[in-house]
Amino acid sequence: MELKEYIQILKTNKKIFWSVVVLVMLGGFAFFTLKPVTYSTSLALNITRSGAQQTPDYKYDDFYRLQADEKFSETVVEWLQDPRTAANIYAAAGLDAGNFSIRQLAKSFSSTKLSSQFVSVSFSARSFDSAKKISNAIVNVVSKNTGELNKDQNENTWFEVVAQDPVIARDKISPLILLLASLLVGMFLAFWVVLIIHYLK
Repeated sequence: MELKEYIQILKTNKKIFWSVVVLVMLGGFAFFTLKPVTYSTSLALNITRSGAQQTPDYKYDDFYRLQADEKFSETVVEWLQDPRTAANIYAAAGLDAGNFSIRQLAKSFSSTKLSSQFVSVSFSARSFDSAKKISNAIVNVVSKNTGELNKDQNENTWFEVVAQDPVIARDKISPLILLLASLLVGMFLAFWVVLIIHYLK
């Protein structure tokens, strides 16, 4: 079929075409209007030490410290991707994680090692207060796990996790972007609806 034939089909079924477009746009606005409010949160974790190793002959601790910190940062990232850790965090925050599946718990927190001593954690919460509680719980659980690793060693140079204040922002979408996106999706779907109806006729 040539382009002019497609245009003629759309002209013949323009009521159906625009009806589908309007329905999709209304559905898009209804979805984002009724969607629960969420808050995106970013938390920075700094890996440090509780002390320095005394080596009078050669300060190899300074040389290997960044390498050791980097490996421990990777351990922190792996902790935050574990369902057990996620469940412990929600429990420490006083939130119920019983409705989450194992896969959902594993994806609750997105953690990334940005440098040898810096781990960024991001997650979404239903309220500002919940985001704050979860942030505090992350620090407490990670610190507890860190302390348990050193329980039998009693080293005064063991790792410590220091957190900065979390950045919490309400998730928003621009009305203009929503309008354009729903319009484009509506026109795409309407085009195929019209073609299918034309074919069936």
